[in-house]
Amino acid sequence: MFIRNDDSNTLVFENLKALQFLGDRFSEYELQDGSIDPIYRVWPKLVVPRLETLIIFEIPFPDEVAESLMSAPLKELTYKGRSDYAHILCQHDTSNLHELVLEFDMYIESNVETFYHKTNAVFRNISKVPIVRCTVADLSLKIDWSLVDWSYLTHLYIQNLADLDKILDAIPTMPYLVFASLIIDINYKTVLTSFVTMLNGLKQRYPKPSSSKIETLLISLLGIDDALDSALDELKWYFPKLEHIGKVE
Repeated sequence: MFIRNDDSNTLVFENLKALQFLGDRFSEYELQDGSIDPIYRVWPKLVVPRLETLIIFEIPFPDEVAESLMSAPLKELTYKGRSDYAHILCQHDTSNLHELVLEFDMYIESNVETFYHKTNAVFRNISKVPIVRCTVADLSLKIDWSLVDWSYLTHLYIQNLADLDKILDAIPTMPYLVFASLIIDINYKTVLTSFVTMLNGLKQRYPKPSSSKIETLLISLLGIDDALDSALDELKWYFPKLEHIGKVE
């Protein structure tokens, strides 16, 4: 059950194990008794002493709310939204987490410099999290992957990637990365030709295989995956730890 104290603006959920926030509302599940009023708009102080799973989709929240949520014994945290709010969450203690899932859409980011600053700060504070998944979608701002410092990332998912060569340079800088799924945006035949030529010339571009520990690499060229077939062997050479390479289903 939960206890609401109007005087102190505090909500206490004694047995809550999982909590989900959606948009400008928040909802609950796996709650034994009671419920949260979905039109309740003023952020209360949340006390969740048994919370293990937290999911937040595209909702702004103050730091004091993040602090109270992150003080719970969380095992799984999923956040989808802007990088500055991910930073507000992850600047608190993350050492209890078993899995962290982050989803960013570049279309809603304020600017790319803020994205670099906030996400790099997030990844500096999650060194004890065993599984860290990150999805980046709609690269309208064209990330410069040389400015990304995501050392503790284990799983990377990119949608609408424009520059494969830059991500190939970046992957070896992520020493814990074991999985990557890359969907490449190829719009013109001349770009495709240049792209495939680059893949087939990896041994000329790089003097030796990378030090990456990546084990699974999935790539899609948005409906023209046949162009990848001739380049797969080159990618296996560049990523010698690969156990599986294929196409995004």
